[in-house]
Amino acid sequence: MNGARNPVKAVQNGITILEKLRELDGARVTTLEQNLNLTKGTIHSHLATFEETGFVVKEGDQYQLGLQFLDLARQAQNRYQVLDIVEDEVDRLAMESGEMALFTVEENGQGICLYKAEGEDAVQTEVYVGYRNELYHTAVGKAILAFLPEERRKSIIEQKTLEPITENTITDKARLAEEMSEIREQGFAYNHEETIQGLAGIGAPVKDQQGKVFGAISVIGPTSRMDEQRLEDELPELLAQTVNVIEINATSIRQ
Repeated sequence: MNGARNPVKAVQNGITILEKLRELDGARVTTLEQNLNLTKGTIHSHLATFEETGFVVKEGDQYQLGLQFLDLARQAQNRYQVLDIVEDEVDRLAMESGEMALFTVEENGQGICLYKAEGEDAVQTEVYVGYRNELYHTAVGKAILAFLPEERRKSIIEQKTLEPITENTITDKARLAEEMSEIREQGFAYNHEETIQGLAGIGAPVKDQQGKVFGAISVIGPTSRMDEQRLEDELPELLAQTVNVIEINATSIRQ
């Protein structure tokens, strides 16, 4: 993501404070001061403004993110008019697979989880609705990346440093480009313990009526259950069914 040409410092400071509140799951002013390169007065002024507008609430001597963000979040989700269909189908996918299922979209070169469902045997991870991750090391992210227009895909990859999240993460851009070609040929993307050791996943792109990718669906589970037979036979079939239903119903998608 390109930096702003003329960033507004006060806005940047406010966002930094909010992000730190999220990271700390609430904090006192003194705790924020210890964790940020901002003065106590600056922090307090921002918090007071956020509290007045409902974006922050004070509980005792601690500040927490306010529920006003839920309204903004829902409005952001409404950009994807197909989300109601997605939720039903991802729920079904999670139930039938027994694993965790996700719907993710791309924004500013990152993957953002818009919906998550858990089957009976789903593993617990840090992924939540709104969770951001790099595209290059997840099955759902690679499924999106591979089907973006070539210029857009190359731009995203060129701007990223491919960090080794695990020992299996692809960090060579030429090798990643090769995998992108393989994904386009087979229609599915795989994550072989590239994000979390012991977890594997499979993802598939979801496209609109013009063939433009607008998101991807994935199933994630422990390698003990995600064997070759499941990854190559059972789960591709389930994913294909899920994607097919969503795409058939996705007749009016506003990006």
